Amino acid sequence: MKLHDSVERRLSEAYGAEPEVPIDPETGPRALAILFAILNVSVDPAQMRHELGHADPLTARDIVRLARRQDGAKAKAVTVEPGRLSRQPLPALASGPGGWFVIGRLVDDGVLIQRPGQQVEKVDRAKLDDLWDGQLILLTTREAGGAGKGRFDLSWFVPQIVRYRRLIGEVLLITFALNLLGLAAPLLFQNVIDKVLAHNAQTTLNVLAIGFVAVSVWETMFGWIRSRVYSETSQKIDVELGARLFRHLLALPLSYFEKRRVGDTVTRVRQLETIREFLTTASLSVLVDPLFIVVFMVAMLIYSPTLFGIVAVSLVGYVVVSVAVTGNLRQRIEEKFERGAASNALLVESVSGIQTVKAAAVEPQWQDRWERQLAATSAASLRVTNLGSTGSQAVELISKLTFAAILFFGAKAVMGGALTLGGLVAFNMFAQRVSGPVIRLAQLWQDFQQVRISVERLGDILNHPVEPQATSRVTLPGMKGAISFDAVRFRYAVDSQPALDGVSLDIAAGES
Repeated sequence: MKLHDSVERRLSEAYGAEPEVPIDPETGPRALAILFAILNVSVDPAQMRHELGHADPLTARDIVRLARRQDGAKAKAVTVEPGRLSRQPLPALASGPGGWFVIGRLVDDGVLIQRPGQQVEKVDRAKLDDLWDGQLILLTTREAGGAGKGRFDLSWFVPQIVRYRRLIGEVLLITFALNLLGLAAPLLFQNVIDKVLAHNAQTTLNVLAIGFVAVSVWETMFGWIRSRVYSETSQKIDVELGARLFRHLLALPLSYFEKRRVGDTVTRVRQLETIREFLTTASLSVLVDPLFIVVFMVAMLIYSPTLFGIVAVSLVGYVVVSVAVTGNLRQRIEEKFERGAASNALLVESVSGIQTVKAAAVEPQWQDRWERQLAATSAASLRVTNLGSTGSQAVELISKLTFAAILFFGAKAVMGGALTLGGLVAFNMFAQRVSGPVIRLAQLWQDFQQVRISVERLGDILNHPVEPQATSRVTLPGMKGAISFDAVRFRYAVDSQPALDGVSLDIAAGES
């Protein structure tokens, strides 16, 4: 739940969220500190205000972010009608014309509240209506610390994906609609061949042409909408996950960075986008493709059991190729990652330490080292590419052999009267619709091997414990500038004469 303070603000500005009206900028952190104190958590208002990272007037969204920054805290803003206050978990933070304050609990004839800098007071419901605008921030805490946190794995990404489940659901719904429209094209072609061409039915041709144009327009429109929604959702998830990762990176102790090369850390951070891309793409493929594979397979079985058997055998071939390729793919991907990380580390260290390189006049040696490293990286990448190309060509071969078999046995079925010519064309289109999702699922399995490596590398950062941070950290008071020495004594060694002996000095603020 903890996010970088500025993420939601930046996302709201980028995607057009309505701005909130700021309330008294100082009462928010102070009232929030009171609420945390009630929940037995010590925080400092000034420190929270400092950690927010900007000096703008605070809104309810800012207060929620401040609360979520505290270890183990969860917060959300709600709008409540005055008559329904009894249904809300109290204590809670409330806002009004006078700023933020805490609603403690309900009593028989009123409500206990506390405003920053004041004692707890009891007010009646009518006065509460004047103080409160209906907005509440609900706050809960759970056991803090890292003991309850599991190791980093793919589940780390789930909360952010669930957070945008509505947008992802829209993408899935559009994908579902596109696959439904995919059923229409084969049927339209079948009717054109079997009914229009066979009977010279011009009117039917006009109707089918209009239907085909309508299907094409809808497919194009749905495809554009899906691409737009998917891209926007992916960018939002990237921003929030990147903010969480960077915040964790900044919280790591110095010993972590001292033991690792800069380039290695940079390479590990870049794995985040690879994992996110896989998860969002996989959700579309895994949830939608299997369903329509079954639908298309049933349609093909209805057309011709013999041709259906040919397609089923080809699917088994796709699976065999995928399993065979996966065996060596993981090792080669891991080698490629290691080589790439080493090259990246050398590049970063060379640029950051260019003064040392030039001062020592080791440019030729550095160039030779870089070329050898680059050659090793290129060779590792080539091995991965060659293996992937072998798998792709094997899949392509199976696809072409399947098409040839469908054409051969389908033509015999047409000549024998078991299948119409339009039915053969429609069956072939359905077969192509099936092979696409199956190939995507096979590719997804290969991509999963890459993602497993990326998760392990990124886990080196996210599984490392951060520096302990006290929740009671306080902000030091402002310096007044006065300096005072009172009878100061100092010597360089125990048995030496004092260099300073009884020195007293007062320097007022502003003096030099």
